[in-house]
Amino acid sequence: MRSLIMVTGFWAIAGLTSPALADRGLSRTLEEGLERQTILTLETTRFDESFDVLDYRSNLGRGAKPEEASIHSLDLSIPLLSRWQLSYRYTDSSGEATRETEPTSVTTDINSHLIEAGFSGWSIGSWRGRGFVSAKRGKQDPLSIDCYARVGIVLGGACDEATVRFFDPDVFRETGETVYLPVLSSEATEQRVMIGAGVAKSVGDWRLVHHVNLGTARVDVNFASPLFDITDPFILGASFQGQRISEIVDGLKAELPQSTPWHERSLTYEFSAMRPIGKRMMGIGKLRAIKMWRSDYEPALNGDDVTTNAALDLSLWFSFSDSISAYVRGEAFVHYLAGFEPMAYNRRTARLFEHPYGQLSIGVVIAVD
Repeated sequence: MRSLIMVTGFWAIAGLTSPALADRGLSRTLEEGLERQTILTLETTRFDESFDVLDYRSNLGRGAKPEEASIHSLDLSIPLLSRWQLSYRYTDSSGEATRETEPTSVTTDINSHLIEAGFSGWSIGSWRGRGFVSAKRGKQDPLSIDCYARVGIVLGGACDEATVRFFDPDVFRETGETVYLPVLSSEATEQRVMIGAGVAKSVGDWRLVHHVNLGTARVDVNFASPLFDITDPFILGASFQGQRISEIVDGLKAELPQSTPWHERSLTYEFSAMRPIGKRMMGIGKLRAIKMWRSDYEPALNGDDVTTNAALDLSLWFSFSDSISAYVRGEAFVHYLAGFEPMAYNRRTARLFEHPYGQLSIGVVIAVD
């Protein structure tokens, strides 16, 4: 559905777009001793037209487009015993997408919580290892669409353009007041579990890391509309502007993501390399490749589903003292965020994942022994 392509496509923009804590957590093995420190990381990620160096918005063509998105996250990692680390991450994201017809603008807010347990201190030859297991829960805040245009009809809602309006009959009977209802409301949740391991070693001035993880996610998307509550055969059989009400209802349902939960499983390989730059700086490069398998899933309606993705991550770190550092990071994805954010991908948003995408992040890290 075009408006829900905008809404769910917006999840892909605003929905938890920064990398998973497990990805960053394993990168801590790039430096000796970090697993024995308490580490606080604050990060913000940004996307808008000025940062769209890969021309993602233009590649989408006509239809809904993201205008801007921001993601703010807080990571806290603490050492447990001699070899274990416990990490928590909170992420809050929001953003806006627009299109030419109703709804002309939609803002979505998503938050997530992630807990990770890591184990380090083992080795394979000269390679030092770390493993982890993590659990994540993400939730899209309830979203209301006041009006929605389709096939020459604007369903509403209180907007001036509405040709059909829905109001609350209970309030009308009790007070005589007409309170219009939004034509559509939605919410979504994601539950994900990941397990992985990696090894690191120093080669000259370089620190190298290989990392593999397995993940499984369950995605639930729920929708409600006054249209869906109509059961009277007479009303459903009535016509409006040449269309039966039942056809309008069925057409709206057909344009939504599926109403039943689905699962996405993934296998990710990552290679990272770090090198000091002078006394106070270092550069980190990271390549990621991911393969996805989906079950209980209704295939994309407009084209093939994306089942692979790759990403390049380049960051520059600045050390202000032994305990405080800052970084700037750029990320480029071959197929948008496919595989990295399961809640963003469904049969209606698949077209958004056909193109490259990039985003920019900055962060501050405080490490205390």
